[in-house]
Amino acid sequence: MADDDAMRMSEVQLLDARNEGSSSSQPQLQQAFPPPPPFYKLYGAVSGGSPIPPPPPPPVEGEYQLFGELYTTEDGIPPLSVRQLFRVDPYGRLDFKGELRCLNRELLFTFLDLLDCLVQRPSAYARAVENVGLIARNMSYLLNALRSEQARATLEHTLKVEIADREEAIRELREGADAARALLRRVADGIQGACKQAEGVQQAIDGG
Repeated sequence: MADDDAMRMSEVQLLDARNEGSSSSQPQLQQAFPPPPPFYKLYGAVSGGSPIPPPPPPPVEGEYQLFGELYTTEDGIPPLSVRQLFRVDPYGRLDFKGELRCLNRELLFTFLDLLDCLVQRPSAYARAVENVGLIARNMSYLLNALRSEQARATLEHTLKVEIADREEAIRELREGADAARALLRRVADGIQGACKQAEGVQQAIDGG
């Protein structure tokens, strides 16, 4: 009974903490360094001395916010939330290598412009930082789109390495088998020669 009462008390405390967190979650998400979630109040001395900790919250499904950014638990490439800088041809094809090179060059020039802003006109640095972030997000989106190609290339390389290792092992086994056959032939020839020599000696003894 005491355990059941402690469990119900923990569940009530967890519900209160969730309600407190949900009511104050919106202003916390807008802060650069928000305070920790209120669930820590359910543990230790401030939890009322309950020996049974509350159960963990259920897993998040779908979209959720973290430090003001929107994330999702669904598999797939996250959508591009900023202005698109790369070009797609009318047939829907995209030159990943060429576009990433262009964005990389543009990122270098933008970073130099940011350094110039910090030295010459520090009050205008925000626009340069925004441009750097825009290019970086586009490059991150293209790199995420290449994850399937990267996984396929990694698997292909792994299979090639395994095939090469097995071919090398088979070659070593064949060389070892050939060396063993040659050794057996030499031993057989030596035994055959020794037998003939013994027969000759026996014939000489018998003739004498």
